[in-house]
Amino acid sequence: MLKQSVVFTILATIFISAVATAQSSGRSGYRVVDVKNFVAQNQILNSNPNQVAVKLFADAEEAEGRKSENVEVKYPMRDTAVIVMTKEGLADDSVAAIRRRVEMQRSQNKWRVVWVGEQNKCARGKVSQVWTSKLCP
Repeated sequence: MLKQSVVFTILATIFISAVATAQSSGRSGYRVVDVKNFVAQNQILNSNPNQVAVKLFADAEEAEGRKSENVEVKYPMRDTAVIVMTKEGLADDSVAAIRRRVEMQRSQNKWRVVWVGEQNKCARGKVSQVWTSKLCP
């Protein structure tokens, strides 16, 4: 019984470490966005990941001339969701595209946003046409 407990503890530690590594590697290259401000600005109230994705996709920004919009919702673990929203062809002379990554976790049957990151693809400058966490010139 003690051996099983030790093996279970080791496996759980490895699994948690792998999940943390996967999340942090998915976050790399993103500029961190304040979660409280993001939730307030987007009026996210006890929403599930699919509702958040629809809310992000259906924003009030001007869509004329936009090349593409894409929203993906993935569930890498049972109580974890990752939403990636990409918009290209923005009506902005410095930002050509924007990508947001929203991570959510479910606890006691309620989903909450735990991390938000943002990337830009600049329309001009040294980093144009490359996803970057830096603000565009």
